[in-house]
Amino acid sequence: MMRTPTPPSFDEPRSPSRSRAGQLADYLDRRESTLVHPRLVEEELLRSGWHPIEAANAAAQYRRRFNEHNLGYSALLLTTGLAALAAGTCGHLLTASLDRPLDRDTLASWLSVLFCSIPFALWAHRWAARVDRDDPVAAWSRSRRTLALVLVWACVVVGVGRLVTYAAQLIGSLLGATWAQGASVAAGAINVAITISIAVPLGGWAFRFLHRFDAEDASVPIAQRHRGGR
Repeated sequence: MMRTPTPPSFDEPRSPSRSRAGQLADYLDRRESTLVHPRLVEEELLRSGWHPIEAANAAAQYRRRFNEHNLGYSALLLTTGLAALAAGTCGHLLTASLDRPLDRDTLASWLSVLFCSIPFALWAHRWAARVDRDDPVAAWSRSRRTLALVLVWACVVVGVGRLVTYAAQLIGSLLGATWAQGASVAAGAINVAITISIAVPLGGWAFRFLHRFDAEDASVPIAQRHRGGR
């Protein structure tokens, strides 16, 4: 039966000594060898007398050891977001053609972006599904969390921004404001529908992707296995 490593004591977290830093590195090495969950590492440090801030920093340092698949997660989130942006832009260009001639050059450019990004996005989604299934620590990757969070906030900002813009346009038209003259309320409503129909599902997917492993039980040991690239 393996003996659980004891975290180094930390009576003065503000001025860690070189030997204590070495003890921490040794402790993290041993926890990494058995793929202990970062939450358990933080709890062990707190029980050993560590200051909560320093324990959180040490747990973050431990989590960074598993910051894997940067290229794959970048491809997944960026190509998905780019495809959504291209699709929305094409919809807005077609909507604008209700009031004026269609900008065919710009539409052709964005359609090219859309059709070029979709295959990469589909491949990246298949790759991510396989990694989530096979890699026990994929969810600890910082790039996974950072990029998913960026996509969530991008969807929120774009969706809310479009709603606010349309609300201002509608109010300006109803009140006869000079800055709202010539604006099409119907086209604005279509643009809102296009944006919401893309931003809400995409933001929901990114949010679920971000929190997919939040409910995992940190106390259940992860089966020891070889991980790609290590």
